[in-house]
Amino acid sequence: MKSRLHRIEIRNFKAFREFTLDLEGRHLLVYGANGAGKSSLYWALYTFLQSARKSPKGSIAKYFEPGGAENLLNIHEDAALKPGEIALTLRDVAAKIDTTYRISKADHSTHQQPVILKGDLASDFITYRFFFGFSDFKNSQKFNVWPLFEKEILPFCVSTGGKVPVDCWNAIKTGVANPAGYSGYAGADAYQAFHARTSEFAAMLPGIVDAISAQAQKFYDEHFAAGDPAPIKLKLGVTTIPSSTGGNQSSFQFTIPVVEFGIQVPGKPAITRPQSFLNEAKLTQLALCVRFAASLVNLRESDLKLLVLDDLLVSLDMSNRMKVVEILLSETFAGYQKIILTHELGFFREFRRKLGASHPNWCFIRLEGTAAGKIEGRIEKTELQKAEEYLHGHNLDEAAVCLRKAADDMAKRYREWTDGKKLPPGEFFSLTENLRAARQRLLEKLPNKLYARVLLGTPPALRDHLVPTSDVDIDALAGVDVADRGRLKSARRYLRSLLKDDNWQVMENIRLIDEVLDTTERVLNPGAHGGDAPLYPHEVRKALDLVAKLETCLA
Repeated sequence: MKSRLHRIEIRNFKAFREFTLDLEGRHLLVYGANGAGKSSLYWALYTFLQSARKSPKGSIAKYFEPGGAENLLNIHEDAALKPGEIALTLRDVAAKIDTTYRISKADHSTHQQPVILKGDLASDFITYRFFFGFSDFKNSQKFNVWPLFEKEILPFCVSTGGKVPVDCWNAIKTGVANPAGYSGYAGADAYQAFHARTSEFAAMLPGIVDAISAQAQKFYDEHFAAGDPAPIKLKLGVTTIPSSTGGNQSSFQFTIPVVEFGIQVPGKPAITRPQSFLNEAKLTQLALCVRFAASLVNLRESDLKLLVLDDLLVSLDMSNRMKVVEILLSETFAGYQKIILTHELGFFREFRRKLGASHPNWCFIRLEGTAAGKIEGRIEKTELQKAEEYLHGHNLDEAAVCLRKAADDMAKRYREWTDGKKLPPGEFFSLTENLRAARQRLLEKLPNKLYARVLLGTPPALRDHLVPTSDVDIDALAGVDVADRGRLKSARRYLRSLLKDDNWQVMENIRLIDEVLDTTERVLNPGAHGGDAPLYPHEVRKALDLVAKLETCLA
């Protein structure tokens, strides 16, 4: 059985007053400005999954208790009229059966439910706070990531020897061995039991940290080292193990763990304070390696697996962000249903371009509204999709405006693709300049005469007839020696290579650019600048189809 998150319903929880989102088992990419509910969605999902292992009356009900010190209700909502609730509908993919689970003050249908219990352990929630915490060290400070490790990684670590690491830590983290104040034998037993639990956790922690460290290095080597002028060796290690000593209140001492992060670059001694050596973007990159390594080390099997990411890439430049996007879309995280939240519209659009705006397995949502009003999730349409709608609505002027925006963006990206590099920041190039530059780059891949006199004039269905596929005719030539026959055959092989699929595709791309340039004056320029010349539906339709093909080429 495989379960997918099908529907999200949130009522009176954090920023939401009433919110519904139909995923239908798809992945989700969400854009939301600050205050639009993005992080509230993250915490609603996290709270829901965590609820399966918590007691119904205390640990969950408190979040929905009006006036309670720990309630997470929307301050603008009347809880008496609209009690808080989170409801998720899961779909059994094979049987196509939907089951809705709810948590509220009065309802706790997730409690000890196997699909939610396993889903909680197998899912992963990563927030930008981890990366901020990873780089928030003064120059004089030891790079101790234990506080981050405790909150962000330990809860997801797999059982070791039948013991759950986070449960073992929770049993000792208060550092109070005898909370009831027992004396005599009972007191001695309490201290002894605490020492045993501490030793148990101390024995398992280094192995957990070492495994994550090794995986983090592997992750860095695979995804980031190639573009790094000084490849880094990184190390995560337990430098102080947790310990407890003493058999009474006056002699008792408890030492919390210290987990340090350090790096080494070629030809340099180990760097124990990398915050003084690396910039924020590089530290974030390494933090990604550590955090994703923790996910990979602690993989679990489950019918439900969510990967929920909240603004995790805020400190990375766009090129490194897109590297991470490629990682997220790779086989490494193929088993997860992904929910990616961002407040940066540029990243949202770049991610969507990477996927294709009409990808059947993804939905693209913009959160709009405020906690005081109403927050809604609206489908974020591309300029091409808007143009299609305007065309159907017979609003040709608006359709042309949207088409011009889409064409400008695609021409720029097409040029960058053919150049193999980004255009200089701050410099403006027109639509036709970008298209012509891209066209020239493509032409450089083909002999000019081959394109103009052979490829351009031959329909694809007839291309195989340009050069014979057999060399029988050469072998039958009278009076031609073996060496000359060999040279003829070699030349023919070269001709065949010029007519291979790659060159035909280049030719098709050049022809497409030519067609887009032809429609520029009639549709795309009037769309951008206005004018008196009328627009006709068939011309706008043709322009839309051409720009859509341009997008397909880029994809």
